[in-house]
Amino acid sequence: MTQQNAEALKAAFAAADEGNPVPLVELYSDDMTWAGFTLEGTQRLYTKGEFLEAFGILAKLDESRNEVISVEVVSDELVTANVRAYRRLGDEELDIVMVMTHRFVDGKVVNGTDVVPSSFEKFWAKTGLSV
Repeated sequence: MTQQNAEALKAAFAAADEGNPVPLVELYSDDMTWAGFTLEGTQRLYTKGEFLEAFGILAKLDESRNEVISVEVVSDELVTANVRAYRRLGDEELDIVMVMTHRFVDGKVVNGTDVVPSSFEKFWAKTGLSV
């Protein structure tokens, strides 16, 4: 089952990069929690709604892409993903690899985390954008 989850994750990210976010949104359980980074570089817990709302900032950028470089099935229900995240606003660029963890239950992500390098918050500070 976990290999199927890993494949679903890769396919959902690919669809989102092609302009179809529905598979990615549907992959996350409605009651999921996500430990993710704020634009200032601190970490906090997000609900699914807050998590998706935070992604709205990407629409303010000139360019944004997420590419799943690799996935690893850790154990039953757990999948990690190395995700290349590219962001550009004017001359400011961010090109990083972040690590995301996903806990699947019945084919849906119920918990997750991401860890990003310090260049993440430096980029957002330079853009002046906020959620």
